[in-house]
Amino acid sequence: MAVLNPFDENYTKYLNIDLGKIDPKMGRLAIARSNEANNEKYLELSDSEDIVSLFLLFQSLSKTPHSPEVQGALTAFEKLIVTRSYKNLEEDGLREMGGLIEIHALPELKDPSNRMKRFIELGELGIIISKEDLFRLKGLKEGEIEFALAWDEVYDVVDITNQYIIGRFMFITRKELSEIYAKYVRKKCYDYIKRISPRIQDHPHQVYDKIADMVKSLLKVTRRVEKVSGDLSEDSFPPCIKLALMGVSSGQRNYSITILLTSFLSYARLMPSTKIFDRDTSFELNQEDIGILIDEIVPAILEAGDRCDPPFFKEQPLEKMNIFYHLGFGMTDRPASQDFGRSKWYLPPSCAKVAENAPYLCQPDEFCKKVTWGIKDRKTVDELLKRAKEGGRQADGERVLEILTRGARSLESLVEESGIDKKELTGLLATLSKNKLVGRRKVINPLIYYIRKKRMLSRK
Repeated sequence: MAVLNPFDENYTKYLNIDLGKIDPKMGRLAIARSNEANNEKYLELSDSEDIVSLFLLFQSLSKTPHSPEVQGALTAFEKLIVTRSYKNLEEDGLREMGGLIEIHALPELKDPSNRMKRFIELGELGIIISKEDLFRLKGLKEGEIEFALAWDEVYDVVDITNQYIIGRFMFITRKELSEIYAKYVRKKCYDYIKRISPRIQDHPHQVYDKIADMVKSLLKVTRRVEKVSGDLSEDSFPPCIKLALMGVSSGQRNYSITILLTSFLSYARLMPSTKIFDRDTSFELNQEDIGILIDEIVPAILEAGDRCDPPFFKEQPLEKMNIFYHLGFGMTDRPASQDFGRSKWYLPPSCAKVAENAPYLCQPDEFCKKVTWGIKDRKTVDELLKRAKEGGRQADGERVLEILTRGARSLESLVEESGIDKKELTGLLATLSKNKLVGRRKVINPLIYYIRKKRMLSRK
């Protein structure tokens, strides 16, 4: 049977290894398993190869615990555990998985002698469950209910509000068990990576460095967002953020504070870049950045909540946990730096979402409505300008493109800087747009407003 619980005490005997004498094969196994495309090769490994290569990978990546490579490796392992566990949900597999979470198999639910009963007694759990409920659950979950989990063990990896719960237990299908268990294993692995990170940083080793470098090459994490953090510029805040900071009435507090303000302030402070909206980009925060979230951003959000009518967190103290959840610290009321990554760090909502969910906040100013022109294909534009310069010529099109390489401009600004007639310039921009060299831009997100206005003010 394949390894289902990498933290089982039976496997610790394999981890007493000398990095200076480690088999090169283990290094190759550690590197390759970081990519989920290789998962099929890892369905069946010897216990020693499986455990050593897995922990070697995690230890190598722990130097940068919040990096995209860590998340990529964890995703690969989570999917591997889903497949492994689904194939091994028999007595031995459940016993090993039970070393991490409390799992109850419920053969009574499929017992033919219970088919005519309205209720089934689950003696092991001390619970009576309705056959009618089971029938409904089967339709909703598209599968038979076969297992029960203690919800208080897995609440931070599953949305328990969507689960059927009696007492301590939630009732799930075979497929759900594999998926929930894999998420729980992933969480345990991530906790391990963050826990050992200080030790690995204090005691680096060339084996770790080599594996980490090769994993980066293998995963080919696409464009990274360079950190452009700096002090918040309130002069550049959009109207919706200024209103949210002043406090809102009870009907719009949750969206204004928990959804909008939390995400906007955190990204505006640490990652004010339009690249964060590109799914092909990645970024990572260091301990100092995470400290800024806790020490600077959270107090600003709580102060805005206190200005609401009535005070938001005084009336709904549990909403503080939602703030930390949206910042990436999971469901906690006392976040610590090592908690970052337990939940998703949510992006700011679009202007359309703000208008839909908190219409009071959406009061557009002139900058909100402003339309600008900007470069779409920087590489091609640079090549065109280079050829024009080498040829000693610069037509109106090249002159407009050169201006736009210095930043987006409104039509009026382009007329002023280029000296080209407005009507002629409009036609020229239409041609450049048709050739996909430039494009019209307008504010579609509060963070984009902030970034563009901050740039504009810095040029003055």
